[in-house]
Amino acid sequence: MANDPCLGMLGLARRAGKLAFGDELVRQLCADHKARCVLVAADAGESTAKKAAMYAARVSIPCITLPHDKETLGAAIGKNGCAVCALSDIGMAAAAIGKLAAQHPEYAEVAAQLDEKNVRIQSRRGKKKPRNRDAQPAAEQSSEKTPCKPIAKRPHGAGSRVHSQRSANGKRSGGKASSVHSQRKPSENSRAKRVLNRKSPRSKAER
Repeated sequence: MANDPCLGMLGLARRAGKLAFGDELVRQLCADHKARCVLVAADAGESTAKKAAMYAARVSIPCITLPHDKETLGAAIGKNGCAVCALSDIGMAAAAIGKLAAQHPEYAEVAAQLDEKNVRIQSRRGKKKPRNRDAQPAAEQSSEKTPCKPIAKRPHGAGSRVHSQRSANGKRSGGKASSVHSQRKPSENSRAKRVLNRKSPRSKAER
């Protein structure tokens, strides 16, 4: 079993970080929709096998019982023993089960499913989304149809002239107001004096 190509592929996946082992890690990988197939050792417990099948069924991936025991599977991935593991890379999963099907024909059907899925995913990755070339000329045409209007420039010094005119007008108006105020002051003062003279009790001699 040391030279088994399927176990060698599982060891390679373990070193590449594409294999999860143990019930908890396998469950998490399936919950994250990253698992491609679940592998169970031949002498795994009934409860472990049921859990593995349930994890795989939730995400519609195959659950495969290997013809190797826990000790042999664990030695292949560098562990003392392993009852359940899962592959996260579709290429490695298809290669491992394909090598297993070459020695054990009963795995040919699941190997064909994984191989077909691998081809479909790889073709999807190779395709690039076409750019929308029709939208680009339309944008260019719209920019050509609506030319930018030139910004009218003010003559240099126009603002300062207007400001100076306003300030000059303000000074003139202020001067007029002050002169009017000064002209009205004497009449107002004389009226105030008359009112005060009437109210103040002075003798006839003083008047």
